[in-house]
Amino acid sequence: MIPPQHTRFKKGQSGNPRGRPRKREDLNTVLHRVLNRKVRTKDDDQTMPIRDALMWKLRDLALQGDKQAIALQQRIIEEAGIADPNAHSPEEKARRVLRNIRRMEKRAARKDPTHE
Repeated sequence: MIPPQHTRFKKGQSGNPRGRPRKREDLNTVLHRVLNRKVRTKDDDQTMPIRDALMWKLRDLALQGDKQAIALQQRIIEEAGIADPNAHSPEEKARRVLRNIRRMEKRAARKDPTHE
């Protein structure tokens, strides 16, 4: 069945004049862009990514005895697997991946009661 003449698209006119909306950036994309931006350090005339500058600042605060900085630095080291000599073994990587998958499945099950 052909639609009525008055409801058809006009010749040369788009059926979607505004076009497809742009994809919203997720938090990880924004975070990577911000942390990779270069900044100039106070002491030197060198530039480094913000993520590096933050890690140096955290290190300085921890060395000065800031308890929160020490705790945060320990947590980062643990999660990065730097403190554990077996952290980079293939077996440990596989265990960590499986643990993370199980954790994500549990979260998904809590959010969606129909998810089994």
